Amino acid sequence: MNKIHIIGSVGSGKTTLARELSAILNLPHIELDNVSWERRTSGDRRRTEEECAALLHTLVQSDQWIIEGVHT
Repeated sequence: MNKIHIIGSVGSGKTTLARELSAILNLPHIELDNVSWERRTSGDRRRTEEECAALLHTLVQSDQWIIEGVHT
């Protein structure tokens, strides 16, 4: 089981570190920004707290991941 959660302030290199570790360790990389926001070509939509919680719950069920960000 490999689970890594990277936290830090804005611009501290969380995403860069997560991408590099993901490539080295062959683990999926999850950006918490993409849990909070539904990315659409017509514009991003902020998910509700319930949607975020359900999506995050689904994502963390796997045995391996790298999550980066500080959203709750």
